Amino acid sequence: MSVRRFRFILLAATLVAGLALTARTRAAGPSGDWPMWGGTPVRNMVSDMRGLPVSWDIQTKKNVRWMATLGSQSYGNPVVAGGKVFVGTNNEGLRDPKQPGDRGVLMAFSEKDGSFLWQITHEKLPGGRANDWPYQGIASSPLVEGDRLYYVSNRCELMAVDTEGFKDGENDGPYKDEKLTGQFDGDIVWKLDMMDELGVSPQMISKMAKAAEADPCYQVPANHLRAIERATRGEVSLQQLVLERPATGRPAAAERLKASA
Repeated sequence: MSVRRFRFILLAATLVAGLALTARTRAAGPSGDWPMWGGTPVRNMVSDMRGLPVSWDIQTKKNVRWMATLGSQSYGNPVVAGGKVFVGTNNEGLRDPKQPGDRGVLMAFSEKDGSFLWQITHEKLPGGRANDWPYQGIASSPLVEGDRLYYVSNRCELMAVDTEGFKDGENDGPYKDEKLTGQFDGDIVWKLDMMDELGVSPQMISKMAKAAEADPCYQVPANHLRAIERATRGEVSLQQLVLERPATGRPAAAERLKASA
């Protein structure tokens, strides 16, 4: 199947889904949560919230409830769910001296007052600029479902973490090998190393906008992840990754399409 034909089919399917799922095109529930990029899997970017300010001023704090320090660059959109705000950045706003240097960072803040809750940091890939451009940090927009948060690290790992971090005093698994387990550290539930297990290599940066649909599978669109298949060295674009039940994170299917010349 050609890339052009695939995109046409994908567009047609999206239009049909949009007509069939009109009720799901807005942010669900009265809480106003925004748990993924676009609010819902439809990506309509429309919220049901009312009375939002149309202007603000950081200097005078007009219509600004709180501010929090991130790194020097942040590409992934923040998401809001369960009273918390999650966002990816880099490590230039160093919060933990035990984790120095250039890293990707996923941070969690309180939605109420902006207080820092916890973070997970990821060291850079050894391939340098070819796979992990300096100071870009976590460019993935997180996805929250219940007490689980999903994102793609700068190391091309699909991460599933506990939204509470280690503040709940529990180390959720099956992953139990965290080196840092303090109250301001994140708790990894499982992770999928896509370089090792799917044989791909990110070009300059790893970025995915994830979407969750009905159990048992998670669909992970990855249109921004360029990849090189190790076996043939032929360029491909990893378009979609489908996972089994979220407790395992095991790949059920991955579609690879040859890039157009």
